[in-house]
Amino acid sequence: MKSLYKILAVACLVMGFAACENEQLTGESIFIDPVIDTTTYTYQFDKWLDKYYTEPYNVEFLYKLDDNATDPNYNVVPVSIGMADTLAHLALYLWYDVYDSVVGPEFLPEYGPKMIQLIGSSMMDPVNGTEKLGYAEGGIKITLLKINKMQLNNIDNLNEYIFKTMHHEFAHILHQQKNYPTEFAQITPANYDPIKWQERTYKEAWQLGCVSNYGSSEAREDFVEVIANYIVKPDAWWDNMLKEAGEEGAAIINQKWDICNTWLKEKWEIDLDALRDEVQKRQQNLDWNMIMNLEFLNGKFHNAKK
Repeated sequence: MKSLYKILAVACLVMGFAACENEQLTGESIFIDPVIDTTTYTYQFDKWLDKYYTEPYNVEFLYKLDDNATDPNYNVVPVSIGMADTLAHLALYLWYDVYDSVVGPEFLPEYGPKMIQLIGSSMMDPVNGTEKLGYAEGGIKITLLKINKMQLNNIDNLNEYIFKTMHHEFAHILHQQKNYPTEFAQITPANYDPIKWQERTYKEAWQLGCVSNYGSSEAREDFVEVIANYIVKPDAWWDNMLKEAGEEGAAIINQKWDICNTWLKEKWEIDLDALRDEVQKRQQNLDWNMIMNLEFLNGKFHNAKK
């Protein structure tokens, strides 16, 4: 199991999908055709999820709390149906449809996560007091925590705790299928600290040539943090990071970005700038009324009532 921890104000995935490095994901469905209970009050939402998640993306969207699917060492609260519905629409608009538009509609059904689980509360580690905000398992499942506390009118909050996590984890999936260049790990090997990374501030990490303090824990996390942060953070954040990093730190970060960009383009035919531009455009023009009335048809969103 891999965990996403909030240290200070930072949500960081402690381990990516590396526990399943040899698994090969395919576009074939891993689900038996589900039987949706027509008698429950969630029937309409369940039917919508089946149509817009399971069928097109080969992913199961889990929001009903199942003791067998959660860590028994923690007491957690179910996500509210309203928050689950909101995030399901938002993730389609800001994540799934972005990849469809930029990379192509066949990409995520084959390489994307197969399960997304939502939990309303966070998890507090009784040993070190850190707050878990999400974790990933087996290369196929992402669990997102504290959904009931989402700040829907704060895109920075949504990015930090939801969408950066999704891009971070997906980058892990991709580099498990096609290894990232070994030269990346050789740029700043002495600066990685898997134990004391959380004691570093963001500025200290930047000056070491990493885009986040969690990125300074080890090379593979550094690699996916470059990709995830670049996609979701606005120009002002990225420019300020390079400024605060100083000349040496900024040069290192730019060198790492070049490697990430080239790898995505050559190995996956993904244009990192195009992906980021599409995310930023959508983030800057969020219309909640429009998003909550979106329907998804043949890879394109259009307004319609559910």
